[in-house]
Amino acid sequence: MLREALGPELYEAVLAVRRAEAKLFAMFTDADLIEAVRWRY
Repeated sequence: MLREALGPELYEAVLAVRRAEAKLFAMFTDADLIEAVRWRY
């Protein structure tokens, strides 16, 4: 559904960002992750 709404290029870009975030924060504790992104949005 999201892929259809965004189109293939934008969907792949969003997916790449999410994967990079998962890799970046893989070693963080839950508390560290919350602190790192709490005020981002």
